[in-house]
Amino acid sequence: MPLPDSRVLPPLLAAILIALTPVHARGAEVVHVVSKGQTLGAIARRYHVPVAALREANGLKTWQQIHPGLSLTIPATGPQTGPGAGAAGAGAGKGKVDPKSKVEPKSKAAAAKPEPKGKAGKGVEKAEPLAHPPRRPGFVRLVRGTEKLEAQLLSRRGRLMPAALPGLSRVLRFYPTNEKIPIDPRLATLIGLVSDHFGGRTLHVVSGFRPYSPVQYTPHSNHNLGRAMDFSVEGVPNTVLRDFCRTFRNAGVGYYPNGTFVHLDVRSAKTTWVDYSRSGEAPRYTPGSKAPGPDEPSGEAEPHEGAEGASEGSEDAPGSAEPQGAPVQVPDSTGGNQDP
Repeated sequence: MPLPDSRVLPPLLAAILIALTPVHARGAEVVHVVSKGQTLGAIARRYHVPVAALREANGLKTWQQIHPGLSLTIPATGPQTGPGAGAAGAGAGKGKVDPKSKVEPKSKAAAAKPEPKGKAGKGVEKAEPLAHPPRRPGFVRLVRGTEKLEAQLLSRRGRLMPAALPGLSRVLRFYPTNEKIPIDPRLATLIGLVSDHFGGRTLHVVSGFRPYSPVQYTPHSNHNLGRAMDFSVEGVPNTVLRDFCRTFRNAGVGYYPNGTFVHLDVRSAKTTWVDYSRSGEAPRYTPGSKAPGPDEPSGEAEPHEGAEGASEGSEDAPGSAEPQGAPVQVPDSTGGNQDP
């Protein structure tokens, strides 16, 4: 049998290699199945598309990682290769379609509609739920002003990683003087649980350790002992954060409808409260209480440059956030509404 002409070999080899790649056509789309060791940049170069366009077409955030087996839709912004992509690849940039290709061009009506964002085969991207499993269990991201901390705070089994405590103590230090003390390991564990519950979202720290001050509203404060943190979770309403924190045992949870954070501390008994005061004001607890049982007033704020607690339009009306007539527990800490 005569050997094929040498001019035919390169196209033939190319066709064989393309047939072996994990790519398939879905309607007018080209879908690439990620293999082990592949990166988003390498896939983008392969199909001659920008990485940003590839992320947008698949609803990927800049921090998200791809993994083997993930299906990626290749946007039609450049020449494409692979089975079923011949028409799109050969005709990209020329406005031509291979008549032998089975890929049908989009109708004018379909072309006029913007492409929905989302992962291949899953249609329009749905809003990410507030609570969902994290990609990296136990890994936390804390932001305080311009300072950031990214650390593996808990193991995959939920155990505290002692090596992360010094970094946490540094971020939760008293900013005006940079004074710091070791953060209570129980508080560190709760911080990791909050991060995991909300999918590893960034935690924005408002206040951590504060040394004792004679102007405190109560003489004992968990902030003074490194057992308390005032914070919010990026993209999560404070009411949702508050409700989750209230599921912890032996923890104090303070909610401030006219503030910007939720207070969380560790203590010997479970305690919750609502304070309607604003930054710099004396505490105004839920009307109807016989005594201000909680001692986490927002008025006990650290100095903040031009900051004022902004109202969040809480769904809780005064007097309805806490059960009336409930036994009043005497807490053992004080909080604050702002921090430099």
